[in-house]
Amino acid sequence: MPDKDLVLIKELKARNGTKIGHITLNSEETLNSLTLSMVDTIKSQLTKWEKESDVAAVMIEGAGDRAFCAGGDIRALYDSMVQNPGGPNPFAEAFFEREYRLDYKIHTYSKPVICWVDGITMGGGVGLMLGCKYRLSNERTRFAMPEIGVGLFPDVGFTHFIDKLPKGVGLYMMLTATQLNAADTQMIGLTNNYISITAKDNFEKEITQLDWSDDLLKNIEILDLFIKHFKEKSLSKKGFPEPQLESRLQLVQTLTNENTLKEVTKNILTNSSEDKWFRNGINGLQNGCPTSAYIIWEQCNFEKSTALKEVFKFELDLAIQVTRHPDFTEGIRAVIIEKDNQPQWRYPEINNLPREWVEEHLAPAWEKNPLDNLKN
Repeated sequence: MPDKDLVLIKELKARNGTKIGHITLNSEETLNSLTLSMVDTIKSQLTKWEKESDVAAVMIEGAGDRAFCAGGDIRALYDSMVQNPGGPNPFAEAFFEREYRLDYKIHTYSKPVICWVDGITMGGGVGLMLGCKYRLSNERTRFAMPEIGVGLFPDVGFTHFIDKLPKGVGLYMMLTATQLNAADTQMIGLTNNYISITAKDNFEKEITQLDWSDDLLKNIEILDLFIKHFKEKSLSKKGFPEPQLESRLQLVQTLTNENTLKEVTKNILTNSSEDKWFRNGINGLQNGCPTSAYIIWEQCNFEKSTALKEVFKFELDLAIQVTRHPDFTEGIRAVIIEKDNQPQWRYPEINNLPREWVEEHLAPAWEKNPLDNLKN
């Protein structure tokens, strides 16, 4: 498929001469994973719409019924790391920088952005979702940050959200690659509205009939009220799933309530529960990359009051250092390329991983971070 067809752009005509910008990630065969050209196309279109006074709001969704967006173009990253072992890696540096710039733009966008969190939403898809003011989950929502399985870490600004979640939940999710449904994401605030996929067509029709204006604050009030009423309709509530996390939250918090990573991972791995939900989490940690686990621990201990700009700078340094070290390449090889699911991590035991190795990943990747010029 030509790059230009991987992102579909349209404008929905609305009342009072206004429009709703509409973006569709259009790569069903890759679960709408983001390529660098897709990142650039979306950012360019958002910049254009931000300058147009008749664009009242923007909606983002993924094509098909399986995924909103499953992540980034991990195969392209793999090829670039194989070609540039140890770095510098021009493609990886460009990809992560421009992806983070897009995510930051959505976070700071002057107009309301609505995201349909429909189906698999992981990695790069989470980055798009988290910046949106309205994050609409549905009965197909499958949210996870499974980067530990390939030797990466949950990036795209997720560090900023860890302390906004119930205590211990972010750490547990990241270490175990645990998947959440719509009820779970609603409970902990990762999504902020539930609207059944069966009501989606009605939603898009009715949103164009709102009394839009050229006043940003008024439009936000209009949209807030509309969504508040719309999600209470019986069709909108259809299919709301049984929560998985709520009844397990106390144990999750007990397992993660420790002062060291070694203690936390020991608790998780020795959890005797026969609950399949917890057994899946044990498998996720057992198969995951120990280096990633230490990076995740550092994310959870990152300065709480740090501005979003500094979070993205922190994650960009981490991401590029990960591409300059071997575990990410090996994880992709084992899980995505050759699919033997037997990655040979540089340090396979969490308890025997040298601190110096972690410090290498935490070191600045450049003298001057490329995201220094992001505007607060």
